[in-house]
Amino acid sequence: MGYLALARKYRPQSFDEIVYQDYIVKTLKNAIELNRISHAYLFTGPRGIGKTSTARIFAKALNCLSPEGVNPCNKCENCVEVTNGTSLDVYEIDGASNRGIDEIRQLRESVKFLPTKSKYKIYIIDEVHMLTEAAFNALLKTLEEPPSYVIFIFATTDAHRIPATILSRCQRFNFSKIPDLKLIEHIRSILERENIEYEEDAVNLIVRNSDGCVRDCLSLIDQVIAYTGGKVFLDDTKYLLGLSEDKIINELFEKIILKDNDSIKQLLSEIDLKGLDYKYVVEKFLSFTKTLLILKQFNDKNDVSLTNDERVFFDRLLDYVDDGYLFAVHQVLLKMYNDLRFYSFDKDIFEIGVFKLLNLEKILPISAFSSDNKMSENKDSKIKKIEPQPVTNLSDKDKLWKDFIDKLGEKRPNIASNLGYGYLIAIENDKLVIGFSEEKVFHYNIIMKNGNLDYVKKAAERFFDGVKDVVIKLENGSKKKGVIEKVTEIETFKDKMLKNELKENSAVKLIENEFDATIKEIKLDK
Repeated sequence: MGYLALARKYRPQSFDEIVYQDYIVKTLKNAIELNRISHAYLFTGPRGIGKTSTARIFAKALNCLSPEGVNPCNKCENCVEVTNGTSLDVYEIDGASNRGIDEIRQLRESVKFLPTKSKYKIYIIDEVHMLTEAAFNALLKTLEEPPSYVIFIFATTDAHRIPATILSRCQRFNFSKIPDLKLIEHIRSILERENIEYEEDAVNLIVRNSDGCVRDCLSLIDQVIAYTGGKVFLDDTKYLLGLSEDKIINELFEKIILKDNDSIKQLLSEIDLKGLDYKYVVEKFLSFTKTLLILKQFNDKNDVSLTNDERVFFDRLLDYVDDGYLFAVHQVLLKMYNDLRFYSFDKDIFEIGVFKLLNLEKILPISAFSSDNKMSENKDSKIKKIEPQPVTNLSDKDKLWKDFIDKLGEKRPNIASNLGYGYLIAIENDKLVIGFSEEKVFHYNIIMKNGNLDYVKKAAERFFDGVKDVVIKLENGSKKKGVIEKVTEIETFKDKMLKNELKENSAVKLIENEFDATIKEIKLDK
């Protein structure tokens, strides 16, 4: 037999070999052990993390002639045929090339026949989301009530494209990407079994560029081994991944952080001469910014996905940045990236963006975003001045009246809300005199009802010293406002002033100008 790619050679053949998908493995094992086998399963998740492999292992375990516990033996006739893809009772169908209603009709016809020599007839449909709507509809009835010996296992990377009627008929298992640490351990064990010399940093770099996908990771290692003649070293890995020019990108980012203008001019010329893709450079800058933010936030300097050189690189920069500065850098880089997507003069956009990063304090108030919140502590700061203030400009008489209304509202809010449209005229000769303007006659009439008026009198006697009676007047021609209206006007005026101050705030203006933004609405939290 010829050479077998690592991804195929080390494809899991039993439940115990599946990487990281612990809850799925446990559930399937228990289902076999308890003989609670469902008629339909759906395996979802990103590419290359074990969906189809798990389906095959599950199929082998169900039809194995001499199982080892709940694991397939991988030696009996049924197991070997499934592994080789020659089983007459386990059908592996590619949903992308068998997506029409005709293929599903053929499948429905074949379901009627008993398994040739196994306990179950199992249909594994990979990339099932590629089936047409008509094909899904044709499958519904068979999927809902299949013969007792038929099991469907669907695998997909896009579960949201599968109709809800199909999803509701399946047990769904969501496969996860493999964490970097688990993937690094897995790759190391494979390289050691293959007696391949490797560098830790090279493995870390390959894993980080595999996006949690075992198959991608092993394919990259195969490629590196073929290039080097049997070794996995960092420099060769960088070259094959197209990262050989990253040194100049790292250096430019570091000089921007350190504001080394003399070196930056030379580095910009070098990037132009090498013909580097400016979008790729900005993507790397965004990645660096994110890594620095994570290191600042969680203080995790032992991230296994970083190479030793990268750890040294980020350690050098951490002392020169804070959260606020990094947030501002991220905003400028995002704008650079968007501009590079939509405009053709890449070099100008990139270089102007670098100049912005060198002069952030001139275009963005970095201290406003700083983690130590220095700006908010500055007594002269405009941000400090625009904080909402409590109502302070009611007269003493209005304040006394408002306190009474508030107290009344604790037990009888309906009476208080109507009495609040009146105003306190005076307290004289043991009487509390209350007035209503003629346009508030509706509220006046509610208060004048016997039950309500009696309650107001009793409450006034308790609240005001010496008050033994309440007189309520409807004043014709009066334009006086009740305390509720006054408070509302004061709060509305203050809100308006606050919003105006916010619109004219220098920090807000700078952000508007820099990002071509406009303020649509200002909401004040109270």
